[in-house]
Amino acid sequence: MTSNDISFFFNPKSIAVIGASDTQGKVGNTVLNNIISSGYTGTIYPINPKAKEVCELECFKSVLDVKDEIDIAIFVIPAKFVNKAAEECGKKKVKGLIVISAGFKEVGGEGVDREEELIKIVKKYKMRILGPNCLGFIGLNYNGSFAAETPKEGGIAMISQSGAMLTGMMDYSMTQAFGFSCNISLGNKADLGAVDFIEYLAEDANTRVILCYLESINDGPRFLEVLPKATRKKPVVILKSGVSEAGARAASSHTGALAGADIAYDLAFDKCGVIRAKTIEDLFDYGEVFLYQPVPKGNSFAIITNAGGPGIVATDAFEREGLKFSGFSEPILHALRENLPLEASIFNPIDIVGDATPDRYEFTIKTVFGLNGNAESNDITTEGALIILTPQAQTAPSEVARLIHKISSKYLTEKPIICSFIGGKNISEGKEYLKQNHIPCYHFPDRAAHSLKTLIKRREFLMSTPIEELEIPKFKVKKQRVKEIFSQVREDGRTVLLSYETSEVFDCYGIKSPKSRLAQTPIQAMNLQAETGKSVMKIVSPNIIHKTEVGGILLNIETEQDAFEAYIQIVDNAKKFGPQNAKIYGVEVQEMIDFKREPKVNEIIIGMSKDPQFGPLLMFGTGGIYANFMQDVAFALSYKFTQVNAKKLVESTKIYSLLHGVRGESSSDIEAIINVLLRLSQLVNDFPDIVELDINPLLAFIKGYSAVDIKITINR
Repeated sequence: MTSNDISFFFNPKSIAVIGASDTQGKVGNTVLNNIISSGYTGTIYPINPKAKEVCELECFKSVLDVKDEIDIAIFVIPAKFVNKAAEECGKKKVKGLIVISAGFKEVGGEGVDREEELIKIVKKYKMRILGPNCLGFIGLNYNGSFAAETPKEGGIAMISQSGAMLTGMMDYSMTQAFGFSCNISLGNKADLGAVDFIEYLAEDANTRVILCYLESINDGPRFLEVLPKATRKKPVVILKSGVSEAGARAASSHTGALAGADIAYDLAFDKCGVIRAKTIEDLFDYGEVFLYQPVPKGNSFAIITNAGGPGIVATDAFEREGLKFSGFSEPILHALRENLPLEASIFNPIDIVGDATPDRYEFTIKTVFGLNGNAESNDITTEGALIILTPQAQTAPSEVARLIHKISSKYLTEKPIICSFIGGKNISEGKEYLKQNHIPCYHFPDRAAHSLKTLIKRREFLMSTPIEELEIPKFKVKKQRVKEIFSQVREDGRTVLLSYETSEVFDCYGIKSPKSRLAQTPIQAMNLQAETGKSVMKIVSPNIIHKTEVGGILLNIETEQDAFEAYIQIVDNAKKFGPQNAKIYGVEVQEMIDFKREPKVNEIIIGMSKDPQFGPLLMFGTGGIYANFMQDVAFALSYKFTQVNAKKLVESTKIYSLLHGVRGESSSDIEAIINVLLRLSQLVNDFPDIVELDINPLLAFIKGYSAVDIKITINR
């Protein structure tokens, strides 16, 4: 058994129930009866020091009294007794613990200490633990939970951080066609989390789709490593709750302020091929469509409807979701024109009008898919269909439902068919028939389009380059020098780099910024001005933030003598008008960029903030003094950041149009800007101790750029 092996939770040969009880209503009784009634064929060991027999099974005082091996132990005892029993399980060499018992970190105080002690015990004996404070585990082989009943078997694996959410979902499924390969309640995630189970289930032959309800992801780096591989094998749909500003990280930088609390989850899910559900309804809609319908070969769909209004609603929904309408060749249009009523609309969406009979539905479906023999194979562009029905006197919804299933199962096994039967009483039988025969059927067409979009997202992900095969640019840099700069900053008791330090850091990574060096005497200022040329000189002090207010900046320093005098004047001003006892390092001599000479200049903001789960979060957008007002920004994770990612990031902003050039303007040097993003990504990945970074503005020229104002904050 390796440290990552959790197969014993799914296929245990023996189970101990610690806290098993004969008393109805007690959790120990419910769990034991669920294991027995679910048909578990292994050996069950009730553990209770006060009983000799429970539910007609021999009972033991401790797991240590059991002669044979025990694969897993399920805990249903008060929290204060759990750790002692866990220690005994360790000595017994039990492989896994399912701790249903509550009273751990979720209650705070001593519960936190209790959970930490439990984790130490588990690590000491190399056991794995699910929970504590969970509903339990339900697999195909047994029901080790205190749920009211065992759900139907099927191809969906359900993982939930909330036990109550899980029971509600299982109960809902009882009225649906689908069932579960397992239902896993994570509880406090003291050890095993969603990523561990997703990694296992990706290889599980009984699981076809993985659904998750999560409130948090604790191990972002492992999520980013495991999920892209898992989602190549099976669809993973996650409903992530807890989306609020209250959960946003505090940030002093533009990047942190402009990043929403939830943006990193969207980016991580997108990068890993995870489909994100926004609602519980989405979660099951997506699970059902992935379970029963194929991923289309292209984004090209037909809408067939017997009602104009719903057809328009569906058209709007397609546009909103980015779904494409298939075009019909002349032979197909001719067949539709010849056989449908004059008032019918033969162009996509096809309106076969209100008096449509089942025969008219059948003819239209077969025609658009080339099943009537009236079109060549190269005439067929339709890769799937949304079929809409409203109940009219001639409609016969149940008969239409049966023929849709017949055509789909016989001829269209590689093309998704979904339906929207609008109504209540008159369509209920037909709708139920479709769902029981694995064709998703929705109340309204916009919800149907929403599900179709997930199939297209999955197709796009499967067609993309696997993350492990991506080419990540690697530049030759001076990493050691940056380490030295960061050490010097910390030794000085600071976390924010001064501008001459940020300039050198960027120089080490090949990112162009105005030449900037520190002068500590008027003579040094003269020498640096001679090297730099026309300069701006600024006071360097961690205690003086607003330099202009204390006369700490002088512009247009053009001679060495000017630099000598400017140094003396700036230092005098800082001492006179700055905070008392301000620490003054000297004066920065910085190259002055006269961007007014440039024929075209765009101000950009580029930044990075550290997401607690997924690491460095890159930002690109409109910069300058209006950055926070315009909020024209886009984000990307720096994890596995490629040239394609950088290009996509730039193109997803409004300022990209200006960079590209409008009304005959020349284009800015977009390739150079992309290069900055790639180098910046390498910098923040090389140095996880950078917590925030801003460049505002980065001046984009027709040829080249200049990172004018840079802020870097590191951790202590």
